Amino acid sequence: AITAAGSEAQRKDVVSNLMTSLESSVTSENLYNTTLALRMSGDLGCIMNLSAMENVGEKLQSIYLSSFDSSLEDIKNSAAYGLGRASVGSISTFLPNILSALEKNNEKKKYLLLSALREMIHCHRLGYGSDIGPVVGQITPHLKFFFSDEEEGVRTMVADCMGSLACLQPDDILPQLKDLITQDTSNPLVCWTVATSVKFAISGGCDEKKILPFMPAFLKLLGGEDLDVKNAALLLTYGAVHHNPQLVIPFMQNQIQPSLLELSQLKMQRVIELGPFKEKVDDALSLRKAALSIFSSCLEKCPSSIEIPKFMPVIAAALGDVEDVQLQAHQIVISLCSQYPQEVFAAVETFVQPLEKTTKKKFSKKTGTELERANEWVKSAVRVTLVLSRDTEALNCSKFADFFASMKTGERASMLAELEDQK
Repeated sequence: AITAAGSEAQRKDVVSNLMTSLESSVTSENLYNTTLALRMSGDLGCIMNLSAMENVGEKLQSIYLSSFDSSLEDIKNSAAYGLGRASVGSISTFLPNILSALEKNNEKKKYLLLSALREMIHCHRLGYGSDIGPVVGQITPHLKFFFSDEEEGVRTMVADCMGSLACLQPDDILPQLKDLITQDTSNPLVCWTVATSVKFAISGGCDEKKILPFMPAFLKLLGGEDLDVKNAALLLTYGAVHHNPQLVIPFMQNQIQPSLLELSQLKMQRVIELGPFKEKVDDALSLRKAALSIFSSCLEKCPSSIEIPKFMPVIAAALGDVEDVQLQAHQIVISLCSQYPQEVFAAVETFVQPLEKTTKKKFSKKTGTELERANEWVKSAVRVTLVLSRDTEALNCSKFADFFASMKTGERASMLAELEDQK
């Protein structure tokens, strides 16, 4: 900022010194000096047009692109950062070369080039540079080309770019995203990238009035066949609930809640062989966790939009699920006790069996941190039981009352007493 505010002679002097430092640092591949010079040049180019200075733009682009061949990841990432930021002040000079390099589809460099593009777009979203609108039409075809890329990291970078562009040019980008899932519903990679793009758009503050009419189309991805698409759609929904609940409240009853009720209980277990060993995996675990996270967020952000009684069977099932899901369910039950004690009481009998099973677990073969983690898991279940007894009328349920009484005299009595003393 100081350099940009200086006289033309002062700016030229600073840039000249920086170029000298950059050229010598890149040649020597001194990690600290090189990454610093690459990033400083980018930051400077973000606030002033470096290509207006004789030979500077061409030299910088050459240095950035050649740095992509470095053996050091920090240098490659700093070069992408510098290229993206320097493009902001010199978009007509730098952008065509970035897009031209992307067209070559170099497997090793496409991620770095997309990273540079993302940096440029992010800077425009933050208010740097001139209006990006006139060049959006040049950028989007190159991004769309990678919507079905096999590498998730590449697709995530593309989605980040599209999400930021949707914040800048919603009237242009949102219809394109909708068209992609309308025209190519059979390609799960494209659907995944669209869902992730919308998630980034929402977290980036895309205009609510612009994106709201498109939400029904995007939320249809919750019903997709592919598990990864379902998961991306759940993360989109979670982001909307967290950042702007108004985007999902109108569609909660008809689109979102039915999917949450289904996916929060979906199990897809299979056995894989690892040499002489066999391991059971559940491909739907991430879906159950994401669905529960959405429900938990709804309790905080928009509780009136969901039907609490319908989720009680889901919570009961989650209390008997794997450890991570149980811990999520424990936190949800504690929240429900203070907000909806009557609804919890109506379902408390279904909570007893899974809570009892967890509190009676034994860990004779576990030691060290594994044992500590297991004990914290049990302690969490005991805490839930205690909160149920205090904050609801659960003790009026004979099954729960018997369970709580047995806990007071059983092997978890000391743990229960410790938790009672903490209040």
